[in-house]
Amino acid sequence: MLFNFTIGLRTSLIVTLASVIALVVNMQEPWWAAMSAMTVANADWTNVWRKGMQRVIGTIAGGFCGYWIAIAVKNFELFQWTTLGIMAALAIYKRMASPNYAYAWLMGIVTAMLAIYFAMVEIDSLFFLMVDRTLTVAIGVATATVVSYSFLENSSIGVGLGPFIIPNIDTMDKSWVVALCLSGAVVAVLAPIVYAGHDLSAMIQIIITSLVVLYGPVVSVKQFAITRSVGCFAGALMGFVLIGLGLQSFFWWVLLVALGLFFLGAVQAGKSYWTYAGQQGGYAYVIAALASSGPVDNFNQVLDRQVGVILGAIIAVCVLVVIRIWQGADFPDIEHMNRKKIQRAKTKRT
Repeated sequence: MLFNFTIGLRTSLIVTLASVIALVVNMQEPWWAAMSAMTVANADWTNVWRKGMQRVIGTIAGGFCGYWIAIAVKNFELFQWTTLGIMAALAIYKRMASPNYAYAWLMGIVTAMLAIYFAMVEIDSLFFLMVDRTLTVAIGVATATVVSYSFLENSSIGVGLGPFIIPNIDTMDKSWVVALCLSGAVVAVLAPIVYAGHDLSAMIQIIITSLVVLYGPVVSVKQFAITRSVGCFAGALMGFVLIGLGLQSFFWWVLLVALGLFFLGAVQAGKSYWTYAGQQGGYAYVIAALASSGPVDNFNQVLDRQVGVILGAIIAVCVLVVIRIWQGADFPDIEHMNRKKIQRAKTKRT
């Protein structure tokens, strides 16, 4: 089943409501509220509670630790780069080694890394930026929690999670785990260089995308990269259509945002290979829709951030391939394709 319109409607309500609340209270980056709401929007109340608490606690802990680490290394570039690389590698490792708290580890370390990136260019406003991000995330989580609890407290409906593969790090090839962690560290250092002079939020998308893609066994990385890229492209395209309409009426703008989220939420809640693409499309869509805190007609700001998402997946996979070559590893997918070609040739001869 590709679509689940019932859950899609609920997801649209949650994310749209979180967006409007963030705009009303004048948060600096309201799309974080929308993204947080879409992340924890799950039909099962226990999942909402668990994911929501991990996101909030991880963000608060990461923001607190990241702020003081950023202050400590603000005048030492070598320490900044080294810290970012270590944090990225740790985020990837802990996400696989601690599946019960993987989301808290990921959000905590990503938030701490953001503090260091912010400190590189906006050290004077670092405290305000971290407080704003924490409060905005809390708005999204609280909205998802209240709506889910109000309407689905006794529901046991499940939500398809697409290509998620929960890895068992004990059974994974150790060289592959090392390659994933090293790749994350390299991307964390490369991101500011690749996006020098561009929008800071766009550069951050490279980091977040790479840490999401570099996860689990070989097939998981491939699926994450493909579905995240396709979803982000589809969501960005929908966002560009919304921007192109040039709506200045807040009512009609909110209505179209809700309709777009309804479609993407229905895909996310389905039971197909592309459910993860629905979630990533929702992220890209709200980033586009909320780029200027309301109705927007600025294509450049939106395009810069969407390119960051695509670059994150491409750079992460390219770095991973280079490291695997350096390790002298084989490529199972290529060998599998060659075996299939040989088998087809034998079948034709017979």
